[in-house]
Amino acid sequence: MRRAPQVVLFCLLLLMPAARLQAEEVPSLTLTILHDNYVIDKTFESEWGFACLLEGLEKTILFDTGGSPFALCSNLPKAGIDPACIDTIVLSHIHEDHVGGFACLLPLPHEMSLLLPASFPPHQRGRFEVESARITWVEDPIEICAGAMTTGEIDGPVIEHALVVRGPDGLIVITGCAHPGIATIVRAAMALYPEEPVDLLLGGFHLLRSGETTLRHVAAELLALGVRRVAPTHCSGDLTREVFKEIFGLHYIEAGVGLVLEF
Repeated sequence: MRRAPQVVLFCLLLLMPAARLQAEEVPSLTLTILHDNYVIDKTFESEWGFACLLEGLEKTILFDTGGSPFALCSNLPKAGIDPACIDTIVLSHIHEDHVGGFACLLPLPHEMSLLLPASFPPHQRGRFEVESARITWVEDPIEICAGAMTTGEIDGPVIEHALVVRGPDGLIVITGCAHPGIATIVRAAMALYPEEPVDLLLGGFHLLRSGETTLRHVAAELLALGVRRVAPTHCSGDLTREVFKEIFGLHYIEAGVGLVLEF
């Protein structure tokens, strides 16, 4: 079957639930939101927290695991995803709404790489030091596989790292909560690939309690940095989504659990 042009396929998939396509239709990179408090597909369980899966690289990457095993365990089969396909788990920061779903994956179906911030306190590390887990305590940027890195730890009210992927039209930057500041995370991502524009910024923007003036300032800052598309979700806040939708227009993506983006 002949594939639809990329831009048409992308626009259509913004309205699609998390369903797998036929093998001949699968593009090179697929992002599925598996846990979120905003909802795209109402058949999915929704809870406060965030998790998304990235497929199509040399390694399949799960970024964050949501706030509870219940939602992640329920949503994986609804998305047609077998946990055995996961090669690497990246946890953005220590907060429970991003690491609480890890128990859903136990026992790990095979040896997996876990990339966790080195700032995780000692009393929290034991829950991840399980059989078949190859843990890397991340301080500096680390390459996960060709075309995918973490930013390394970024200082903030909560230390955090983000996922940076080279997509066909530029960088895809995925954040957990963006406690260090969403623009700060974008700058860290751009430093890893200075020649690449930021095509998509997706995840928690941590602007839940920000007023409209602040939100417009942040949006203008992201535009000045060259961010093309935004998909604020999780802790971004309703007003953030409204303001960013107004400012980014057709380059705003409504994101939430059940969303599939294919590049």
